[in-house]
Amino acid sequence: MRSYWMVGKMLVLALALGTEVYGQQVQRLPLAPRPPTGEPVAPFFEGWYRNTDGTFTFSFGYFNLNLDESLDVPLGPDNFIEPAEFDGMQPTHFPSSPRRDRGVFTVTVPASFEDEEQRVVWTITANDVTYSVPGRVGVDAFQLDYGPRAMGSVPPLVSLEGTEAKGQHPTGLMLDEVRFATVGNPMELTVWASEVSVRAEDDIANRGGVALRLLWFKHQGPYGEVSFEDRSMVLEEGEGEAVTTVTFSEPGDYVLRVRVDNWDANDSTGGDQCCWTNGYVRVQVTE
Repeated sequence: MRSYWMVGKMLVLALALGTEVYGQQVQRLPLAPRPPTGEPVAPFFEGWYRNTDGTFTFSFGYFNLNLDESLDVPLGPDNFIEPAEFDGMQPTHFPSSPRRDRGVFTVTVPASFEDEEQRVVWTITANDVTYSVPGRVGVDAFQLDYGPRAMGSVPPLVSLEGTEAKGQHPTGLMLDEVRFATVGNPMELTVWASEVSVRAEDDIANRGGVALRLLWFKHQGPYGEVSFEDRSMVLEEGEGEAVTTVTFSEPGDYVLRVRVDNWDANDSTGGDQCCWTNGYVRVQVTE
């Protein structure tokens, strides 16, 4: 009777904690709350684009399953993309907010991927758990497009200080030159952005009146804090210049990402894969 009582007590305790007991193994029930730390990061394949030159672009994001733990997973055996020729653009920093981030980077593959057999696979190992996600052409449910949404929204045009080039869509724009900074000293970051929409009566026009939100991220870099003076900024008129500063606590090579979106528009959200543009800035930080 005593042993049955002990087993029953363990089951009651396990259920109270949201777990199941099988022998000596403890597993969470499917609907049990996740702990705030100690969880892995799941890579996500957001979808694929067909490009006019015959190539294809794959969009990837991630889900940090931790409520309170931000993770840094350097490029290498715990964070890599295969084939190796596509490796290197994925994030190494996974904040606890936002835990789910869509379209963080893209990979463009040759036209031969239309055979629907070739894959681009992103693998992440975090907190001793490994997840991989394949991206490929051919699944209709995952096909994305560059066209305007129902009311004309498209991703904003974005330009970064130091270049006249403009980027659009999740692929966005990478600043060619490397910026230089020192530990503890703020470095200025400038972004120009414009909301662009398509009107039925006059093709492409600046609709105006839809605010643009800018949000900065540490995309890649060593362990350490990256602090933005104004991490989130809003261009109320849908066009203009936004300036902030960034300060690094550790030396190393970094990539910063700015996401510019017009999700205040009725036809635009991250969930329906519209409408944002990424900008990337490489920074070399010394003591």
